[in-house]
Amino acid sequence: MKKCHSKITMKSKMSKFNKGDLIYIPADTTIFKWSDNENIPVGPTKTLKRPKRALFLNEVSDYYSRVIFDAETWTLKETDIFELKSLPMIKGDQCLNSSRLMLEKGEEDGGQTN
Repeated sequence: MKKCHSKITMKSKMSKFNKGDLIYIPADTTIFKWSDNENIPVGPTKTLKRPKRALFLNEVSDYYSRVIFDAETWTLKETDIFELKSLPMIKGDQCLNSSRLMLEKGEEDGGQTN
């Protein structure tokens, strides 16, 4: 395994994350919403200006996964998701409490927020 930071380990494309795993998303990653009805990306994309910590929700296809941070669900390429073994400080750090609360309440609908 390659190390891109002493506490962040890169996972290969075929690696799986489990629901609730704490993950790291680097800056300049493109995120978007996902339509479960058509099983395709929808809506505008957004590029992260800062890295984010997030909670892994589920895979939506062979190449894309759904995560939650800042109390919203987002979809991104699985290759942009990294395992986080500890909590390094991130400038402008966000709070995961609201996201964790949503996950604990049971995102049985696949992470949709209505």
